[in-house]
Amino acid sequence: MTKIKQLARPIAKEFHRDSCGFNHTPADDFVKSQWQSRSKSVIYLIYRWIIGLFFVGVVIESILFGGSGYHFFIFLTNWGILMCMFTNLLGAVLVSIYHFHPEYEDRLLNMETLTCPFRIYWGMHITTLVVSIAITIVYWTLLYGPEVPLTASNILTHACNSGFMFLDLLIVAYPIRLLHIFLPFTFGSIFAVFSYVYYVAGGLDHHGNPFIYTVLDWRNTQGALITCIGVLLLTCFIYIVVFMVYKVRVFIYRRIYSPAVFNPTTDTTTIDGNSKTIDTKGIQHSPSGISMVLGNYTGYENQGFSTISEKVEKRHSLDVV
Repeated sequence: MTKIKQLARPIAKEFHRDSCGFNHTPADDFVKSQWQSRSKSVIYLIYRWIIGLFFVGVVIESILFGGSGYHFFIFLTNWGILMCMFTNLLGAVLVSIYHFHPEYEDRLLNMETLTCPFRIYWGMHITTLVVSIAITIVYWTLLYGPEVPLTASNILTHACNSGFMFLDLLIVAYPIRLLHIFLPFTFGSIFAVFSYVYYVAGGLDHHGNPFIYTVLDWRNTQGALITCIGVLLLTCFIYIVVFMVYKVRVFIYRRIYSPAVFNPTTDTTTIDGNSKTIDTKGIQHSPSGISMVLGNYTGYENQGFSTISEKVEKRHSLDVV
């Protein structure tokens, strides 16, 4: 029974009031990797720009060589790839500001305003991740066939999109909130409404067909509605899987870094085979064991692992997620 409660407790926390919105502490988790052990990581900065510029290239390739011309903007695939580009470029810009403009740090890390760029980035990232995976699944199961040529554009927009976004899920440091499931669901619903309005307005695809996708042909209203409902349910399922992957990511992180937790006041622990009494003055943790960064890039120590007070803050953020 105790183990069941331990497993259920993190899920139950997702339905608390604090987990309903877009507040998160510490805010700088949005400009860090889960795996870096210092406050700023050159490798993570380079990684963010590589991913952002990669999707810029994918969008350019899709527009120039995708074969849809000005119909580019009617397809969900291209909505998704544009979201990949904007999301990752925003992430790269935020990490760059955090690295090179410390004078803006206080303003950047203020999560209390509705227009906080971290809130926008957080919502965009989870929406893009789930929608990209849904696009990949739907395309390769329902739309792709022997008559469809396997081109570089197909691979980039229907495989690399979800592949790179899923990789990003394993690297970023910020949490996934279960109640944010409404974000990708809303995005999918907006496209469904758009496809219907486009059909009613007499819109055609690049081949002259009165629909955007064969499985979303509104001349067959029942079939189109079933497709919409099915894809939206798939989106919800994907979100739950993504949430579970996030929990596994945090679990692995804790196992690798082995954060030993000591009770307040004094505690006895074993270090290098010797028993020592430590005056903790609160919760503290063992130092990290693995670093993915090149070094102390800006001269600042890691806020997650430097002093006791900073360790308390880092541990609090782990408990929140």
